[in-house]
Amino acid sequence: MKLFLKTILSYPPVSTFNQNRACKNGFTYVLCLYITLIGIITMLGATNIYVSKLQMEKQLQNHYLATTLTNLSIPNNISRIKAGQKTFTEKHNNAVLWYNWADSTEDAIRYDTTTELSNGYILKQTLFWDIKLQKIRLLLN
Repeated sequence: MKLFLKTILSYPPVSTFNQNRACKNGFTYVLCLYITLIGIITMLGATNIYVSKLQMEKQLQNHYLATTLTNLSIPNNISRIKAGQKTFTEKHNNAVLWYNWADSTEDAIRYDTTTELSNGYILKQTLFWDIKLQKIRLLLN
């Protein structure tokens, strides 16, 4: 038993043993910094990708909302479009829709439509009224 205690007590304390060993090995310190730097760069890249994805989803939602509002307003304005009214405005759910007469021929009437949502998103489309077929076509600008 005395020999066991003598052997255990002869070793230096654990904390000084690890500190001395770490200080002597400079490669370990550089390796830890390198691994930490790679981890930070990876997290920043993942965050940037996530933010970009959110911005793209927001743009897509705005586009679908503006297109839907335009499609919903067309049936209300068919009489104005058939009559060839030059310019008219309509409001739907905090969004403003402008219809501006652009061109007409004996076969079709063309309007440039602008839909502005309450958050500032603007969608521009061209609306064609085919007089012979009595159909409407929407094209993105």
